[in-house]
Amino acid sequence: VLDGGRYLVAGAKSGRILVWATASGRMLGAWDAHYGAVTALGSSDGVLVSGGEDAAAHVWVLAQALDQLARGDSAVTPIASAAEHTMAISSVHVTPGVLAGRGRIYTAARDHTCKQWRVRVERQGPRYAGRTELLATLLYTTAISDIAVDASETRVFVATAAGLFQSNLYAHTQAGADGTGALTALGGTGSAVYSENHVQFAAAETDVVAVGLSCDGTLAVSASRDGVVRVWDTGSRQCLRTISDKQLAGGVSGVSVQLAPPQLGGPRTLATAGLLRPDAMAEAVVAPRISSISFAPLQRLLRADTTEATAFEAAVKTRLSGSRESMAQFDAQLRQDSAYSPTSRADSRLLGALRPADGSARKQVADLQQQMERLQRHNARTRALNDELYQSTRMTETRSAQFTVGKLDAGMALLLTEDYQLIEFPSVLLPRGVVLGSVVNIDVARDRDTERRQRSEFRELQEQILESFGTRQPQAPVIRVGHTTQTWAVLEWEPLDLAAAELRSLHLYRDGQRMMQAMPATAELANRTRAVKTTGLDVGQTYEFKVEMRTSAGTFFSNTVSLTTHALDNLTGVRVCFGECESQDEIDALKDTLRRIGASWTDSVSLSITHFVARYKSGAGYEAALRCNVPIVKPDWVLACEANGKLQPAIKFHLE
Repeated sequence: VLDGGRYLVAGAKSGRILVWATASGRMLGAWDAHYGAVTALGSSDGVLVSGGEDAAAHVWVLAQALDQLARGDSAVTPIASAAEHTMAISSVHVTPGVLAGRGRIYTAARDHTCKQWRVRVERQGPRYAGRTELLATLLYTTAISDIAVDASETRVFVATAAGLFQSNLYAHTQAGADGTGALTALGGTGSAVYSENHVQFAAAETDVVAVGLSCDGTLAVSASRDGVVRVWDTGSRQCLRTISDKQLAGGVSGVSVQLAPPQLGGPRTLATAGLLRPDAMAEAVVAPRISSISFAPLQRLLRADTTEATAFEAAVKTRLSGSRESMAQFDAQLRQDSAYSPTSRADSRLLGALRPADGSARKQVADLQQQMERLQRHNARTRALNDELYQSTRMTETRSAQFTVGKLDAGMALLLTEDYQLIEFPSVLLPRGVVLGSVVNIDVARDRDTERRQRSEFRELQEQILESFGTRQPQAPVIRVGHTTQTWAVLEWEPLDLAAAELRSLHLYRDGQRMMQAMPATAELANRTRAVKTTGLDVGQTYEFKVEMRTSAGTFFSNTVSLTTHALDNLTGVRVCFGECESQDEIDALKDTLRRIGASWTDSVSLSITHFVARYKSGAGYEAALRCNVPIVKPDWVLACEANGKLQPAIKFHLE
């Protein structure tokens, strides 16, 4: 916003700068400013500074640029440029007095630097011309998102991905023999101010994207990418207030600190005496609330039939709610206040003239409101047609340029422009018969139909990706204790829910320490086995286990389970499987023995069995026991456990 709110300036991704009259919404001009998107704008006293993805900063005099457009110049040129950055510029700050030679320009970029510039400006006939001089370079450890400079230009506040920093542009030198010191400017074109010279706001978030300063520089406002807004005391760097709002949950992109207008409760001051208004006047200003504000829509196309100013190009008026008496008192004191400009006094007279005085005037206001509602409905019906016309007009935009062939080979040609600029161009795209010195015209048109089709296809692909991979995430594993003995245990888990992710690895933790335990390597194997046997446990000890699941979508930990190994005289953990014996009667007798000592048996070999009982080395069960490394013992082992009342070593009863 320039010139006290009269002009609105915006930068586009196409590299163009657009200017509107704020009151009427009429587009005053647009010109090509950068080769990439315009990423930062700053202004002061009619001077506009733009920064772009091309790592360049341009200085424009707005009146001169609009004058060039009005005369039909082919290109609008900046009065000065700065091209010391190596990456896209993220923020620009302009101090007053640039045209008078007193102002400074500050630019910050993604290359971790903030640079201070002086602009040497001179008049060349009716136009301004100038050049930039680098005064200081501030170097930071991460990319810079935003900067703010106090009015005295002694401190720079920088928002970076590493936090909020304050950089002092001047340093106090040591006192001399007379006890006096001096201020020395830091930096310079030959050296940089490095990160150790910057002061960090310790309590700030790590990803600060915007920063702003109050008018007197005593308060700073920072905003992080996750929507946390903090108000700081710049002297002590203490956080005074944290602003949280659900509307900020989506993130903050910028911060602006302004004086509150009187309609929003801000104070009015006398410009000449520097005194506050009388209490009655302050109450009349603060008490009313804004009921509605109307803004003219911004013109989207620069048309020839709108170059003349319209009768509606005036300051935007607001209507305040409140009693008739308070409004009358407000208007009366506005007229009596000599500190306001003639424009402000004329605005107050206009507000008094617009206020209804009798019943007929109220009826006229009601009729006007009905007409406005009809116009709004008509505007809604025509907006779709306007968008189609806008797109069709942009589709016909074609640019043409003339080149002279300077060099030609099989792969690449060098083309020379009228201002002696060289570009490389594929030779296969040139017309047949082109030789050295030929003049070619190249027309470049934008294919918006293909853009819309590709954009639609890309959105569909994003929706598919979101539906396939973004709606669900892997669930943490759920484990339980399957079986416990004196020296080992079996842990089981529910089927793994990986959603659309891939399993990287499974790891078993015992008492917080990762074990070198063999775990299933694939999701298919993990969901098929769904169990692991951990050995080497001490008798009668308590352990805690959990499983770590690493996936392509992140790392997930299971619940923690606790188990206690059995004592030697506790035979409830014994679980056997029978192989080939003398007869079924022998097996039935062994089952009765197991029942008496509290043990159990199963019909198949699995990780949960402790022993395989058989008299002969044959059968499918015997082969499975060998593969599972299960001790194979004779039936006498069962009888020995009952006779001794505790678990017996299997080595004495191995089936040889």
